[in-house]
Amino acid sequence: MTPKESVASVFRNYVNFRGRAQRSEFWWFTLFNFIVSVALGLLGMALPALNTVEGLYALAVLLPALAVTVRRLHDTARPAWWLLIYLAVILVWIIGAIILAVSIGVDDPDLLENTPFQDWPGYTTYMVVCILLSLAGAVAMIVLCAQRGTAGPNRYGPDPLPPAPGTGGYGDPDPGHPYAAPPADY
Repeated sequence: MTPKESVASVFRNYVNFRGRAQRSEFWWFTLFNFIVSVALGLLGMALPALNTVEGLYALAVLLPALAVTVRRLHDTARPAWWLLIYLAVILVWIIGAIILAVSIGVDDPDLLENTPFQDWPGYTTYMVVCILLSLAGAVAMIVLCAQRGTAGPNRYGPDPLPPAPGTGGYGDPDPGHPYAAPPADY
């Protein structure tokens, strides 16, 4: 798939969590999403009135990004539950932030007004744990989504890749095809 076809395919399948997605579809959309997010972030820094545009874009692509990730996992014959690896990291950040805020409020109610984040008790440990978990979750998802899909149909649907030219199917040579390799004893 070309980059344009990949991004169009993801938006065409906006909330389609069924079926399979090629690696190219997933990675071109991820790159497109990253570039647009960075551009909107820089634009938001230059023109603070446009900060909401970045947030609106993030909300607009949340469902298609989750859908294409689920379809990519399906292509590697994995259920969508594997996505919880990455979502668990986000949950750790949220729970850690709540625990940190509650512990600060219990220890010293005036701490929020008088002390910057870096001086909060436990802040460094919390940040190190969150960063390590985030890296582990991101690496796990990269590895899972970068793997080659299963050849041929699997329980999630047909192979999204067309058969290679000169093969009778998904990697099975067709000896009768005019472009097939000659037999080994040729």
